[in-house]
Amino acid sequence: MSITKVSVFLHATFHTQVRCSALDVMKVKEPKFRCETGNAIIELAVELDLPYNDCMQDWSYEVAKPNEIEKYIRHYDKLIDEDKKFVLMEIMIQATTDQDNEYDLKKYWTELKTRLLSDKAIHEYTLYYWSCFDNEDLNYCWEITPFVRSLWQEIRNDR
Repeated sequence: MSITKVSVFLHATFHTQVRCSALDVMKVKEPKFRCETGNAIIELAVELDLPYNDCMQDWSYEVAKPNEIEKYIRHYDKLIDEDKKFVLMEIMIQATTDQDNEYDLKKYWTELKTRLLSDKAIHEYTLYYWSCFDNEDLNYCWEITPFVRSLWQEIRNDR
């Protein structure tokens, strides 16, 4: 199944679950900003044998490989350092959204969701970013956005 078909399917399937009307999307308050640290990037590059140079502006998105997602998940589960968890989750979300088919996207999203719930304080800004709240139309967001928005609401409802 093509990414376009997956996107249309996800939009149709999850739009009603997510329930993000234009007003709801505009009401979302941006959490405290968090970004990758240089040390976490360099250490993960070494640990996971990932390319790195100082000119890579969006490192976690550039190095993410969909076929390496299971390796990333195993490594995440060994981490204690929150900065490294933050960076590696960015890689894992990118690798998940780049999966070639709907089955794998859903499969790996389920894996990520568990970890995002466990470490939600670390990943609050990540969830906000990937929810793409600046865009009301899910057709113009990432394939993973409907899942992330749903999780965002689930976490907010639990507060």
